[in-house]
Amino acid sequence: MKNISSEIRSFNRFYTAHLDILNQNYLDSNYSLTEVRIIYEINEKQDITAQEICETLNLDKGYLSRLLKRLTKDGVIEKVPSVIDKRAFNIKLTSSGNKLLQKLNAIADQQSELKVKNLSTAEQEKLVNAMGDIKKMLDSKNSSKISASDISYRYDLRPGDIGYIIYLHSKIYDQESSFSNEFEFYVVKTFYHFLEQYSPEKDRLWMAEYNNQIIGCIAIVHQSEHEAQLRWFLSDPSFRGLGIGKKLLNDAIAFCREKRYKNVFLLTTDKQERALDMYKTAGFKLTNSQEVNQWGATFRDERYDMEILE
Repeated sequence: MKNISSEIRSFNRFYTAHLDILNQNYLDSNYSLTEVRIIYEINEKQDITAQEICETLNLDKGYLSRLLKRLTKDGVIEKVPSVIDKRAFNIKLTSSGNKLLQKLNAIADQQSELKVKNLSTAEQEKLVNAMGDIKKMLDSKNSSKISASDISYRYDLRPGDIGYIIYLHSKIYDQESSFSNEFEFYVVKTFYHFLEQYSPEKDRLWMAEYNNQIIGCIAIVHQSEHEAQLRWFLSDPSFRGLGIGKKLLNDAIAFCREKRYKNVFLLTTDKQERALDMYKTAGFKLTNSQEVNQWGATFRDERYDMEILE
């Protein structure tokens, strides 16, 4: 792989040129990109101070002061006394500033639509998801603010779901269990059999999503009239601590009760310590354990069962 810094700089050059932000007048206005961004932040945050703008955009105080003076002179912004502290001043947009912002937003929307007009709907969604990934990985402050309410759940199977879940399994198990590529082949086979015998009345696959991207999953697969298997339980390590695993597991067990399964079992390994704790808390009990050597690792292959009570 090429030097990471070189790759990042190369992408930055491509993206800045692609967005036409290097021109002195941004979005066909009389203002630079920095000035337009200041206008946006003032509108977004409403009662904002010059200090807060400095911190948000990481601007030099002297440089910001000169830009604010120009925007004030042009009638775009104005200073108003703070309601909380009469000694301080907040910055707000004037009526002219609001009209300018509406014009800039319309031009920006039009330009964005033109950039992606030749992409299919699926490609546009993939692009937006990739942008979300970049934001999540680079902005640790933003990532830390993700809450349980930001996560959505669904169980309707859509094109591409299975493929992405297989990828997620291979990625996470490689990181946490150091399994070889043989494990991915095993997961592919299990999904092949699942789809071959899939029955919406007896089976269900839940997915947890953030920004329309799957970050967790679990499934209940029927084995007989009275027995089902819990499968493919995992969550992206970046989103753990939000109760995703607990909700998925609870929903799966509730589904088993709804469908009147008398027993549900799962197959796992002793390497999945976090998941094992959740299984035991939910009421699963170890019923079989044996040492095996497969997928490039040595571990204990374990079975857990839970009797479903009415």
